Amino acid sequence: MWAGGEMRAGDLVSMEGEQNWLPVSRFMEERGQQSATPDPAVNGDGEAANARSAAAVPFKTSFLQASKSQVDGGTELTTEEQAVIAGGRFVIYKYCWSLVVSFKHASPPVLVRPGEDGFGPALRYSLVSLFFGWWGIPGPVWAISTMLHNARGGRNVTLETLTHLVGHARAAAACARHQPSTPPGMLMQGLGGMLAVLSLTLWLGLGWLGWAVAQGELGQPAPGPGAREFEVANRYLTEAKASAMFGNSPKATDLANEFSKRIRAAYMVDAAKHKGLSIKPEDLQFSTFCELHGDRVVFLVVLPGMNNLPTPVRHQLGDDAWRSALEAVTEQKLGFAGMRVAVGVRSAGKYDQVLMGRYVREFAPDNTGLRSRSEGPQSKSKLHPLFVPLEQIEAGKDD
Repeated sequence: MWAGGEMRAGDLVSMEGEQNWLPVSRFMEERGQQSATPDPAVNGDGEAANARSAAAVPFKTSFLQASKSQVDGGTELTTEEQAVIAGGRFVIYKYCWSLVVSFKHASPPVLVRPGEDGFGPALRYSLVSLFFGWWGIPGPVWAISTMLHNARGGRNVTLETLTHLVGHARAAAACARHQPSTPPGMLMQGLGGMLAVLSLTLWLGLGWLGWAVAQGELGQPAPGPGAREFEVANRYLTEAKASAMFGNSPKATDLANEFSKRIRAAYMVDAAKHKGLSIKPEDLQFSTFCELHGDRVVFLVVLPGMNNLPTPVRHQLGDDAWRSALEAVTEQKLGFAGMRVAVGVRSAGKYDQVLMGRYVREFAPDNTGLRSRSEGPQSKSKLHPLFVPLEQIEAGKDD
């Protein structure tokens, strides 16, 4: 076969007694050395040497020909062998998932075919870690390590996998013929950065979701009339660094000041009854905003420690705020029968309750004017319509 040009120097030979395949060039070199070694057992005319030289090859010798689809003797190469010879490879990727405790796994060997760079399976297994790997111990560590492993191309297990499929000799032969694999494309090269961005987006989204739940923003109705004006007023309270009174007009500011004095006094009375309100008078920071229109008045107030109090105490403070609002309006001589009144009570972080009703001059336990009490962070949406300017309402009626 060598003399006839059917074999090339890069083809492989397997001989009896040898564990590995040898290149034909090395095989022929060793044969030549054996033939050139003198044998003391033969006579001088060299007949035995000529006989050894004329011998073909050892009894059990196989040749892996230049063809990529056949071995001598008609044995067909498997699809996997052909793929590996053409530049494919077997790769193991890693992934993890967590449920309090984290679990890390290796994928079955994945055949990355010739012309592919492995982006698909690398992304697929990385997404498992991205979405399910963080939520246990040591989930974040394993999630990052498995995604990094996959972004670097995984672990090449071509020889081990082929050995399991077709045996060591044929696996070694196929690997020896292995053509260069496809280099990583743009997507594969950017997989690490892509996973980092997705991870950051996931955590930012979860952070926003947690904040929205804590602040009661999740599930809020779509902003309606007055929502923008309400948020402007509410911003005065959230940005105030100390006790302060605000209003949409000078009269409204005076009302806010009167309301603040009364709610402070009521707060101190409640503090003497409940240990949870044990705050020094000099440490009390009350911020108040008053929205005054011809037919309505709205008070917004921040009460210290509101979110840490039991429900009965919070209700008592809400009742105190309602009574303080009515008394402030009466003191400023701005109230009239049928006037709409609303009070929004909040802590530093979120709204606790909204009280709404009508103005009454003579406040009594059986004549408070209070008609509704809404609780929870979402209660603030009840205040939005009351912040619509009166002229805007009149314009809407004319239309």
